[in-house]
Amino acid sequence: MGDVTLMNKPTFTVDQLIPASKAAKNFGGLRKKAKEKPIAITDNGDVDTIVVGYEYFEQMYARLMQLEQLEEERTLTERVARLDKDPTLAIPWRSIRKN
Repeated sequence: MGDVTLMNKPTFTVDQLIPASKAAKNFGGLRKKAKEKPIAITDNGDVDTIVVGYEYFEQMYARLMQLEQLEEERTLTERVARLDKDPTLAIPWRSIRKN
């Protein structure tokens, strides 16, 4: 993936922040909490890892796939429009295909 800059970083409530040492000692409880909302595991006070329930992960994954498809369609539509406008920009397939 490319370098992505987040305009707005996610924020967490105090009950979503758990130090790594506490998470390690109470992993079962952490898993249960993560099914309700994402849990941020901290290391030296900085968010290091996010734990989410599988259902939430599936939703994020489905949305990501949808957004990637929309971006791909937008890019292809843009390129086709450019070629329609100026066909000389086209590169013959045979000139780039490896023999």
